[in-house]
Amino acid sequence: MEKLSLNLSDNMEGFIQETVDHSNYEPSFRRWLVSEIDSGRMSVKEARERFKLPVHFRKTYRDWQLKFSDEIHLSLQSMSAEERTDIKALEKRIKDLEKQLELAQMKNVGLNTMIDIAENVYKLEIRKKSGPKQSNR
Repeated sequence: MEKLSLNLSDNMEGFIQETVDHSNYEPSFRRWLVSEIDSGRMSVKEARERFKLPVHFRKTYRDWQLKFSDEIHLSLQSMSAEERTDIKALEKRIKDLEKQLELAQMKNVGLNTMIDIAENVYKLEIRKKSGPKQSNR
């Protein structure tokens, strides 16, 4: 009696494995999507559904996050003990900080968009490439 052996791959006819070229996405879109997900305004699942991204997008997102995630460091003045106890002063400070953050984020997006355009249009390498340093000798 012959032993019958079946593999899952034997029955895969008709299934098409789509390959997605992630370089088709503009850097400005990738940067925007990373900022939306990082800020909590969108989840990875919502992004996948909204933009019809592949199931394995979570790994791609981690790669994009390493490349496009920006940390903004603001220099802030210290508050006095009296200001820390005054609720009105705290609310005013929060509004001022939110305004500063919004301006810094808009500036950051604008600068990164300008760099993306300059790199694409003028074929310039403006951003440092990550990885080991190479000597030009």
